[in-house]
Amino acid sequence: MTRDEDALRMLAEVEAANADLAERAKAPTWYHPALGLLIGGMVAVQGLPIIGKIGCYLVFAAGLSLLIRAYKRHTGMWINGYRAGRTRWVAVGLALITMLCMLIAVWLERERGLTYAPLAFGAIVAVIVTIGGFVWEAAFRADLRDGDPR
Repeated sequence: MTRDEDALRMLAEVEAANADLAERAKAPTWYHPALGLLIGGMVAVQGLPIIGKIGCYLVFAAGLSLLIRAYKRHTGMWINGYRAGRTRWVAVGLALITMLCMLIAVWLERERGLTYAPLAFGAIVAVIVTIGGFVWEAAFRADLRDGDPR
């Protein structure tokens, strides 16, 4: 076998491994909606008194821990959402949108007296994060198919 043939064989093996990883990295169908509900819930509870928020934060932390465990059990791995590649832009965009929605909701509630604002923005964030989760997953799988497994 020549060096060129050996290099081509190794490249094919890397591409096959990336394709396998891309297939394994598919989250369960319910995963992204569950994450959306958790993140949306964090926005929705901003109108509660501090003790209520703390309780919700504990539920959020437990829910997030269960989601991570379920993802690992389903795929056999865990991937950092802010990893290099296309996915970083999706993750940062979702974080910024969530933060902006939370700030607007809190401002509307405290300064304008719109007590329903956190609930409304929480619902909006839940939908955006759910869709964004599917977009993130597609971006991750595209990175792998394009040979960029960072």
